[in-house]
Amino acid sequence: MRGGSPGAGGATGPEDEGRQPTGATGRVDPTVTGRVDPTATEERLRGGFIAEVVRVGDTVRRTPPQNAGFVAALLRHLERVGADVAPRHLGTDERGRQVLSHVDGRVPWRDREDPAYFADPALTRLAELLRRLHDACAGSPLAGDAETVCHRDLSPKNTVYRDSPAGPLPVALIDWDLAAPGRRVEDVAFAAWHWAATGPGADPVELGRRARLLCDSYEAAGTGSLALPRAELVDVMLAQIDGTWRGIAAGAERGDAAMCRLRDAGIADTVRRWHDWLGERRPVVAAALR
Repeated sequence: MRGGSPGAGGATGPEDEGRQPTGATGRVDPTVTGRVDPTATEERLRGGFIAEVVRVGDTVRRTPPQNAGFVAALLRHLERVGADVAPRHLGTDERGRQVLSHVDGRVPWRDREDPAYFADPALTRLAELLRRLHDACAGSPLAGDAETVCHRDLSPKNTVYRDSPAGPLPVALIDWDLAAPGRRVEDVAFAAWHWAATGPGADPVELGRRARLLCDSYEAAGTGSLALPRAELVDVMLAQIDGTWRGIAAGAERGDAAMCRLRDAGIADTVRRWHDWLGERRPVVAAALR
């Protein structure tokens, strides 16, 4: 979620701007799960509200998600089919933490820290990654009766970028904790409101233009003809934004520590204002999207 990602990413890079080491916290074998190595140092990584994430050599160790089995199967499937959109799942370590491969690059965890991460070339490459993910999962047992498997928590903070002549471009998606079967349009809509400004002072026409670019790039990336249901996109965004702030509020009421931190940071109120803003400007965004 933009403005306070509710989950830390599963991979980082040596020049990662957002998740730099904050100190040694333990010693674990950097390459083999389940073994202790007194020479390997854990480096705590910043950027998430929920999962504790550390880097150990060429691996990343993190608090396992509630759907750890599904995430492990998904990442292994993506590796097997050569989708090249995510870190590899390497198992669990002696502390029960999820172990993932390290992905070189930068993760922009600071909100709006550099416009280049939101530029059109980055949006185009993001759409291509999403198309590869969705095509790789469509028709698989992981998708079940759904259209595909969705990431469901896309944001710049959950994306690894690398420099290119066109500027920093996405190369991998991280933080798969919320991944689940769904519709292609859900991830595209989620990306649209996370890679564009929303809320008071934002430009609804620009939001629509960015959403259109995502749709155009997504449809052009695959090998077969595919048309996203663009007429539904704004309504899907509204439902996602509404569900986000309500989910934070409900979790905080239950006493969930991570959701309490998000609520206390004002994230739920901010996201609710985004929802109200988009609801009032729905026709303008929809018109720009066509």
